[in-house]
Amino acid sequence: MDANSKKRAISRTGCFVLLIVLPCLAVLLLTAMGGLLVVADPLKRADAIVILSGGQVNRIQEAIQLYEEKYADTVILTETGAVIKSYNTQYSKEQRLILLDAGIPPTAILITPRKAASTLDEANDVKALIADKNIHDLIIVTDPYHTFRTRLIWKEVFSGSGINLIVRPARGSWYRSTTWFLSAKGWEYTLNEYAKLLGFIVLHKLD
Repeated sequence: MDANSKKRAISRTGCFVLLIVLPCLAVLLLTAMGGLLVVADPLKRADAIVILSGGQVNRIQEAIQLYEEKYADTVILTETGAVIKSYNTQYSKEQRLILLDAGIPPTAILITPRKAASTLDEANDVKALIADKNIHDLIIVTDPYHTFRTRLIWKEVFSGSGINLIVRPARGSWYRSTTWFLSAKGWEYTLNEYAKLLGFIVLHKLD
């Protein structure tokens, strides 16, 4: 084999290796990106379960399951003013009806009074709501992709309060850290979450 043939053989081998290695590295990187967004604190008995607004029905289903498993006796909904157009009713009221239908008594359901526009607002509203109540431990339920930012924001808001926070991803969520990049929806939610995370970090540092 002459020198040129050897070079071509080496080049073909290199291309073949790259075709195998690069996709594997890409999958590992994308999986790591999804994994960074998802956190789950160990479950333990708490005083209340907080359902963050947004997402799909899986958040409220997770909260109902936790309530039925006796992890807390109170459920807190965050008011955002969002309206379900097909029913022309507030999202929080619809959630309350779902909780009531699940057998949770009305006295066990609390709703924050102010209209929150962000996860930060929700944290501040819940903090104000429970200020005069005997609540020391909270389980915060949200979608998996939203858990890391939720923990970051809520830890900041509740710093020094003595309130213990347990952030939990909804188990019935469609989001998976290992497969999110296989759908357009996964890309949309993941990139949007990273943008919001970066925005919070930058604004926090500016403060």
